[in-house]
Amino acid sequence: MNRLVLNIVLVLLVIGLGSAGCAKSTVPQKKEVVDLTFSENLSQYNPKVELADTEAGEGSDEIIQNDPLESPFDISDQLNMLIDSMRVGNDSIRMIDGYTILVYSGNNGTEAGRVRNRLFDIVPDMTARYTYKLPTYFVKVGQFFQQVEAQPLYRKIREFYPTASIVPDKFPIEAK
Repeated sequence: MNRLVLNIVLVLLVIGLGSAGCAKSTVPQKKEVVDLTFSENLSQYNPKVELADTEAGEGSDEIIQNDPLESPFDISDQLNMLIDSMRVGNDSIRMIDGYTILVYSGNNGTEAGRVRNRLFDIVPDMTARYTYKLPTYFVKVGQFFQQVEAQPLYRKIREFYPTASIVPDKFPIEAK
């Protein structure tokens, strides 16, 4: 009997909690509307400007020449010396950083020559560079300032040479 009463109480409790959970929840509504706008007249704090009296109908086309101000803090001579030293320093730079497409890198000079000759057919408007640094042969094509510039040519070469890659390189600066 005790068990039966506990089961009935438990069923009623579950039904009561379930119906309470499914009840429509109400959100309290605010009936009062508050105006939060703010305005203030600040015209009394604006500066007053008095216009100079000018005669009606007479416009002045005269240009007034002002002398430059003399300043004890003038550093134009120091700046000119600094600019000249930077110009001399820039003249000594002979290489520029950039990117190129490395098509072949290996020990076989004959294969490097074949790759270079085939690149003339793939991209006739560009010159493939063939270099040898002991003990490796390199075949590179293109000179680009940024990797993004090399992408279209890289995709074209990648169809024929899947091992090609874009690598950083230094290029000589031609004198004008």
